[in-house]
Amino acid sequence: PKPCTIFLAPQGERFCDETALELAKEERLLFICGHYEGIDERAYTLADRVISLGDYVLTSGELASMVVIDAVVRKLPGVLGAEDGAITESFSDGLLEYPQYTRPAEFRGMRVPDVLLSGDHGKVAKWRREQSLLRTARLRPDLLADVELSPADRDFLQRLGEEG
Repeated sequence: PKPCTIFLAPQGERFCDETALELAKEERLLFICGHYEGIDERAYTLADRVISLGDYVLTSGELASMVVIDAVVRKLPGVLGAEDGAITESFSDGLLEYPQYTRPAEFRGMRVPDVLLSGDHGKVAKWRREQSLLRTARLRPDLLADVELSPADRDFLQRLGEEG
C-alpha cells in the first residue's frame, strides 16, 4: 500500500496528540525532511500531510520527524506494555497528567500523598482527576477551553478560583 507521505515544515498543521492518534492508524508512513531552506515548493503536491512541531525552525526535518515518530509509535497497541498505557497521559483527555510518584513513600522529607497509599481506588481516581485539573489550570489554562468537563470538574475549578 502507498504510504502516508508527511512533510515537516513550519507552515504545516500543528502537531498534537490527536494527529499522533490519526497517524497511528496508518499502515505506512513516509517522512520527507527538508534542509536549511526547506523543500522545493512543487514537491508539496506529493504530501498527504504537512506537519509543524511549533512556531520555530530547525536546521532540518529529521529531529522533527523523530519526535512525530516517537509520539505515533506510543499510540500503537502493546508498545508501552500496558494496553491502556497511553490513555491516561498528558493531552489524551485534553488535560495535563496528574503528578507521578514512586517508592519510597518518603524521600528527603517529601511524602507521597496519603490518598495514593490508601488503597481506595475511588479516592485515588478522584485525586488524579483533580490534580490533572489543578495542574492544567495553573500551567496550561488554555487547554481547558477544549476539555469536556463534568459538573464535579467545574465545581472543583470554581473552588480553585475562589481560593486564588
